[in-house]
Amino acid sequence: QQQQQATAGQVCIECGRPVTSLYTEYGVGHIRLTQCNNCKSFADKYVEHDVVIVFIDMLLHKPQAYRHLLVNTLEFRQPAMERNVGKLCILLVLFSVYIDWFRLEEGGRLRNQNELLFGQQLSFATQYLFILVLSAIDAAALLAGVLLASIILQRSFKQTKRWATMATALTISSFGKVLMIMLVIWEYNEPYYPWLLDTLIFTSYSTAMSVLFDINALWASLMVVFGMATKQMVHLAVLAVSSSLFS
Repeated sequence: QQQQQATAGQVCIECGRPVTSLYTEYGVGHIRLTQCNNCKSFADKYVEHDVVIVFIDMLLHKPQAYRHLLVNTLEFRQPAMERNVGKLCILLVLFSVYIDWFRLEEGGRLRNQNELLFGQQLSFATQYLFILVLSAIDAAALLAGVLLASIILQRSFKQTKRWATMATALTISSFGKVLMIMLVIWEYNEPYYPWLLDTLIFTSYSTAMSVLFDINALWASLMVVFGMATKQMVHLAVLAVSSSLFS
């Protein structure tokens, strides 16, 4: 018995054209991938691939992998963030704590400053909680900046309803932060390593936005730049306010 798996909004991952379904199911565990009428390729080959393959292709910045996750995966197109994505988001914020801590320590060494924050001798718990809150604010500011950029670009406040999809896109394309942990675990003295990983994160964000909004790489990059600029301004403002409070 044939059963066609059809969901509205699904597209061919190769050409981006809408498709009626991704595959047809012939009994339990037997499926046949749908062929795109436009490009004649399989509509979504990742249906049969392991998640490791999807991750590797994301690392290689293949838009097909991003289309599979952000467009064809129904769980990632809900009004609220999918539970596992939310857990990954929290994990990335915790990763950011150690990354920011590492960078603050490096900055302190360059300034010949022993104290980590604001030249004050603060307890370990206070320092950790402050950087944790700062990392969470940074993540929220990045999302707010990208959301505002999408409203400006699309000229519609309806984009605010897609906040969960944008948050999902930013979360799953933040795998570069996991690689940054290597800078903390192993001591890399070369100053360009963090910059290379920052570039990787930027380009993965841009690829995700390009796929999500079906726009070219230039406009997607400008959206990410706007989001990162918003994040940096909020970051500096929080540091300035906190410095006056701790002084």
